[in-house]
Formats: sequence, C-alpha cells, structure tokens
Amino acid sequence: MERFGESVPPDILLALHRLGLSDVFRADGHCRCPGSMSLWGRNKPGYNDFILNPIGPAWHIDRPRFEMMLRTRAQETGASLWTATRAIAVEDADDGFTVTLQHRSHGTQRIRATWVLDATGCAAWFARRHGATRRTHDRMVAVVRLATIGSGTFTAQTLLEATAQGWWYCARLPHDRIVTVLVTDQRQARGYLLNDYAQWRELLAGTTLLAPRLDACRLDEQRFRTYPVTSAMLDRVEAERWLAIGDAASGLDPIASQGIFKALADAADATEVIAAAAGRRAQPAWSYTERVTARFEDYLANRAYLYGLERRWADAPFWRQRAMV
Repeated sequence: MERFGESVPPDILLALHRLGLSDVFRADGHCRCPGSMSLWGRNKPGYNDFILNPIGPAWHIDRPRFEMMLRTRAQETGASLWTATRAIAVEDADDGFTVTLQHRSHGTQRIRATWVLDATGCAAWFARRHGATRRTHDRMVAVVRLATIGSGTFTAQTLLEATAQGWWYCARLPHDRIVTVLVTDQRQARGYLLNDYAQWRELLAGTTLLAPRLDACRLDEQRFRTYPVTSAMLDRVEAERWLAIGDAASGLDPIASQGIFKALADAADATEVIAAAAGRRAQPAWSYTERVTARFEDYLANRAYLYGLERRWADAPFWRQRAMV
C-alpha cells in the first residue's frame, strides 16, 4: 500500500548527511519546496518561505524512492534485507532474544538477536510484548487522494488551509503526481468515504486556496486512501537490549511535517546507544528515553500552538476537540 508522508523539512539534509546520503538525496529527483502558503487563523494568506534558511528548501519526496535509498545504504553497510517477512513470536534469552519470522512463501525461521530495534510503526509489536503501552493524546483521520497531473501546472509551494471540518494539505510530488489531504475527526471521516468520496470532493470545492489551483489542472488516476493520525508515545521506549524508534516510539500529527526526520533522529540516537553497549563508542551523556521524550514534548507544544492559532471555528467539533487536547 502507498505510504502517506511526502514532505520533509530542510533539516532532513542534516540527518541524511550523518548517513552519507545527502548528495544522493539531492540527485534523486525529489521536488524542492520553496515554502508554504496557508489560510490558518485568519482570512488572509500567510507565507513561510525557506529562502533565508542556511540549509536550503524543504522537499516533497518520492516516498518509494526515498525508502529504497535508505534500504540500499543499509545493505551497503552490511545489513541483511528480508522482504515479505514479519515477526510472529519472540522469546527472551540470556544474551538477547529469539525472534520467529514468517516469510510470505518460505515459511518460518528463528533467529537470535543481541539487540532489537522496534520499527514496526504504531503497532509497536515488540515493545508492547515487553510491557510498553501507548499513551494517546489525540486521534484523527487523514483522507488522502493521490492523482497524476494530466495537464496544467501546480505551485511548488505546500498549501495548507483550515476549514470548519479540519484542515487541508496539498503538494505537488515528483513524476507529476499531486497529493491532497483532509485531516479530520474519525466520526466525520466516515461520511466522507461514501459515494466515491462525494462529500470529500464537495468540501474540497469549497476551499479558498486549494480549489482554484486544483481546478486549473486535469487530474488523472485518482485514488483514495485513509490513514489514522495519532499523537501518541509509548510509556517505555527502551529496556534491556531493545529500543523503539520512529512511529513505534511516538506518532506525530502531519501538521508538524517531522515524522520522517524524527524517525531518522531516533535511529541515529539508537545507534549511539547500541554502539556504546558494544564498547565501540563512548557512553553518550544523555539517555535514549530523554531524547525521544524531549522531541515529543517539543512537538506537543508546537502542535498546541498551531491549533491554538485557529479560532474562526471555535465551536466546530474538530476545533473544539483540539482546544481540549
């Protein structure tokens, strides 16, 4: 299934530089994003430009190509890549764990692991089996339309627009693709999925920033997906010989555009911890839990600030709920 998450901040280059991938990323055909235009908290458009950012622009990425770059780099450094495989059982051992893996067509295999990184997304499969629980701050749904631009042009800027039902996001992606997203409450989203997303399309037609620009294009190959949007963090992101990273450790609202960057930051910190435990690096002056928690608390503060700016629909269910959160 296609993944949701196509925007990354300028700081992504710092994370990729640590992996020796910043030049590969720049040459890989991703779209530079000079900034964003938004209708949020007022009826006049606001702008956030990266022209003065010393790192450069933000990016709208080709998600499959981005993930292939990371997988290739992992294999180049000695990692074994197993596809069509999932973990189905785990047993604790004196020196780590025994994990049972199931391949789609080749059956099961048991492997020994001295350390485990749980990167299973919001399922947090391994961490939950070792006593971790997820503390949820907010739940929403993203209704996503991916399409191909058959004709016309579209801005390189990210478009954001708040409405009574939630907020919209739209961006042009590599290969003449375009993504349009409505983030809304779970109950409201159910109605938007009916009759070939007719109500979703009707709400989009009523937007001020998005609709006129999308109407200037002919969109082909339209397909929809829905994704849960959860702000949550595990109560325990590490224990003896295991750590949770990325969405397994904490889930972020896409309004932050930090999900991919945060996952790479978690992974880099986890590498420091494991290397120190193996005696290959000095013990870091910080704890992994402290770093993950600090990032999540900064995110919650910034998210509360952003939602607090929008007061035009204070009595609408979506915005009233965000105010309570």
